[in-house]
Parts: sequence; C-alpha cells; structure tokens
Amino acid sequence: MKAKRTLIQSISWWWNTRIKSWWTVKLPAAREANAAKDHITFAKLASELPAPSDQSVTAILTVYKRGKYLRAQIEALRNQSVPPAEIWVWTNQSDDDIQDYSAIADRVVVSNSNWKFWGRFALANMVRTQYVALFDDDILPQPNWIQNCLNTIKNGTQGILGGSGVILPLEGGYSSKHKVGWNGHHYSEPTQVDLVGHAWFFNKQYLKYIWEEAPHSWENGEDIHFSAMALKHGNIGTFVPPHPEKDHSQWSCRPDFGKSVGRESTATFKTEGHHSVRDDIVNACRAGGWRIQAQTDL
Repeated sequence: MKAKRTLIQSISWWWNTRIKSWWTVKLPAAREANAAKDHITFAKLASELPAPSDQSVTAILTVYKRGKYLRAQIEALRNQSVPPAEIWVWTNQSDDDIQDYSAIADRVVVSNSNWKFWGRFALANMVRTQYVALFDDDILPQPNWIQNCLNTIKNGTQGILGGSGVILPLEGGYSSKHKVGWNGHHYSEPTQVDLVGHAWFFNKQYLKYIWEEAPHSWENGEDIHFSAMALKHGNIGTFVPPHPEKDHSQWSCRPDFGKSVGRESTATFKTEGHHSVRDDIVNACRAGGWRIQAQTDL
C-alpha cells in the first residue's frame, strides 16, 4: 500500500509540480510563444549570390524611419535605362516596426542595431559587382542616373561620384553654401567637389579607403570621411556627374521628391548639433592631411 503523504509533503509536491513548474517552464514557454510573433519569416528567400562581374551595379538602399518611400525607390531603380543587377536593402533598428521587404528587393539585411550611415558601406563590401550605388532614403533617382554615372566614368572621370556635392570654404569647418547637383548648381559637365552625399556611385575597390582610418565621429559625416580618406590615401577625387538643367532624366533625384521628403522631422540635418559635428569632422580631416578644393585652386 502506497504511503499517504504528510501535509508538508503534499504542499511541497504541489509547489514543485504546479507553482514552480509554472514559473520555470510554462511561463517562459508562453513568453517565447509571444516573442515568436516578432519573428520575421521572409516572404522570399534570396537566391545564391551571383558570380563576380566586372561590369554591373549593385544598388543598396537603407531603411530607418522612412520605409514608406522604399517601394518608389525600388521601382525607380528597376526602371533605370541601365538597371542594377541587384537591389539590396539594409534595415537599421528603429522605433518603427520592422517590415519584410524581401518581396520587392533581391536581398534584405535586418539589424537589431542602428548603425546609422555606416552599415550600408560595410554591407557594400559583400557585393559581387564592379560598381556600388548607394542612396539615402529621401532620394528618387531619375531614369538615366546610373547610365549618367557609367558614362562619366567611361569618359575619363574616375572617382567617387555623387548626386549632391559640396565645395568647402577655405576658412575651415563645414558649409554647404556651394552645392553642385540636383539641389545645387546644375552643370552639364562633371564637377570636382570635396564631398558628395544623397546618392553615391563608385568602384567597389574604393571602399577600402573609408576604413583606412577610424572616423572622427560615428554619429555623422560618412560622406566627409569617405571622400577625405579616398583623396588622402588613394588620390581618388570626388565628382558630381552632369545634372543638365534641361534634362532631369540624368539627375540623381527628382527635385520635388527630394525637397518634400527631406523636410520631414526625421531628416538628420534637422537634429541638434548636426552642423557643429560636421564642422569638427571637416577640421579633423583637414588637420590629418586632407587637401580641399579651395586649397588646390590657390
């Protein structure tokens, strides 16, 4: 005959099999089940990476808080006169819900960290194409932008190309008063500048220069740092391809799109301390040997 449990034994059994079990097994399992709701099951898995190509282009887009414009950007890239071989999307961590973009992009990387502007440049090291095209999330390239960049290189302008160029003042610090590109002077010939932003186009080999030295700031200034390091360590200049006044099809951005989206509160240039940080970055790069255009022209 089985011995009857004492009151203390019964309480101990009840605690271990009911209460303790709930807290140590069932409750964590329930939490895990709820957490699974946040798991991303991609609508489409990426194909195997293609063989290296010495001709084609990989475009990389970034999502942080303005993902609502991504579909329009991808459509603009697919409709280029020379479309990219692949379109990749880098998703930084933000307060917004993470979305699955695999149905409209060739490759998607989701990060649980906000790498700000640098993650896309790190990802670009993985492309299998000769050229990389990067775009800010408030830029809508026009149909002949990629062809424009390729023609610029073919015609002898070798360097980092971009859609919005800045020629810095001689007296030091950062100023964007002298701009060239979609939101500045519209020239019909390639123009050498100190740095470019908004849209980049470059030979993948140039990426090594952005990592030659640690950035002065990880918070901002990837455009400054890239151009400064490329010129200092590789004698690689920075240029804005033609943005002819009467042919917007060659432009890096549709002007009404860039100006309206760029004024949103999420735009980085509206954040406190933006200009002072960029002043510091420019001054640090110049102190380290970066010779800007204003010095070259003396």
